[in-house]
Amino acid sequence: MKIKKAFTMAEAILVMTILGIIATIMISTLKPAEFKEKGLAVLAKKVLSEIDTATTQILLNNSSNGTMETLYEAGTSNIFNAAVNSGQSAKLGNLYKVYLTAIRRATAGTSCAGYTNSFFLKDGACVGITTGAAAANVNTWFPGEIQLTAMKPTHGQLFFDTNGSDEPNVLGKDQFLLPLHAGGIQYAE
Repeated sequence: MKIKKAFTMAEAILVMTILGIIATIMISTLKPAEFKEKGLAVLAKKVLSEIDTATTQILLNNSSNGTMETLYEAGTSNIFNAAVNSGQSAKLGNLYKVYLTAIRRATAGTSCAGYTNSFFLKDGACVGITTGAAAANVNTWFPGEIQLTAMKPTHGQLFFDTNGSDEPNVLGKDQFLLPLHAGGIQYAE
């Protein structure tokens, strides 16, 4: 006579109960704050990648020599000239809006509304743009960098907040500054 070997219902329920207890213990030891920070870091890198790609496309398609010095907006002269004015930020912002997944302008009360030209991306990130050379070094943040990097932007700054106006609104966690130089975004050395 052959005897079939199989788990009884009681044994299966016992194994599932033990696995449930172990899972509960594991989940309770993980901190929700760590999940949020890791999520923000992933979003920051995604937004930086999108901004970096847009910057490259802008320089390739709207500059005669691939630099900010000869950057132009369709139907206008060079964006950057000796007299820095708010129109430059608007023109540069218009270019970024074309190459990013921008869906609407930022309004008062949002974390990047202090920038001359700012808008929200499809994923909820807020991007702000300002032009002009900085008078001194500016502390800038890059996703993945732990420390501030002091640089002197020559053509302006891009600001982005990965989760829009949601908290924590802290540089280096969900907000980042990127300096613009002649060749585009100037990364930490």
